[in-house]
Amino acid sequence: MQKIKSWRFIILYLLLGVAALYVYTRSEASVPVNKLLALFPQQAGEWTMTGQARFDERVLAVLLPTDYLSRRYESDSGEQVSLYIGYHDGGPNSGPIHSPKQCLPGSGWNYLENEIKHVNHKDHVIPYVSAIYQKDTEKQLFLYWFQVRDQILTNEYMLKLGMVKNSMLSNRRDSSFIRLSVMVSDGEEKATETGEKFIRDFYPAIREALPR
Repeated sequence: MQKIKSWRFIILYLLLGVAALYVYTRSEASVPVNKLLALFPQQAGEWTMTGQARFDERVLAVLLPTDYLSRRYESDSGEQVSLYIGYHDGGPNSGPIHSPKQCLPGSGWNYLENEIKHVNHKDHVIPYVSAIYQKDTEKQLFLYWFQVRDQILTNEYMLKLGMVKNSMLSNRRDSSFIRLSVMVSDGEEKATETGEKFIRDFYPAIREALPR
């Protein structure tokens, strides 16, 4: 029985490898964002942008996004959220999305726990990964998901399969990565409430900016 299960995993990984080779060796058209991320709202609901960062060439050479934003927002009541959106248009100069599971530990963050949660926004259910990481005495909650057109994905395997499907059916392999970070200073439950409130307020702008 154990050998049968092992063969199933081997076959699955082989299929994923062949599919990934197919996706990354064929030529697809670059798909632009619907709206440049520089035009992303600086205010929504009770949130106001308080700062933004531009990455240097060394960081961009690793991430290879087609368009991105990295901003800080603060609510009227003083809650703070950092937002990163990285868009990859699927063209020859666009790199793959880098998983937080590799990037965050590489930046000195130690993984503590994660789980899949959901936010309800009108007629949309938005799944996301809720992950706690710690660096020295600083603990942060990261809320993130991947997006392929209208499909919201919460792990790297689903992302690859979504891109393969999109490539085969639509000759596209564009994808997006959306990540929020909230300082865990008043407990994880409070940080989760802050992050989910931010998602509800900004999800319409995210949908408007990214291609479907």
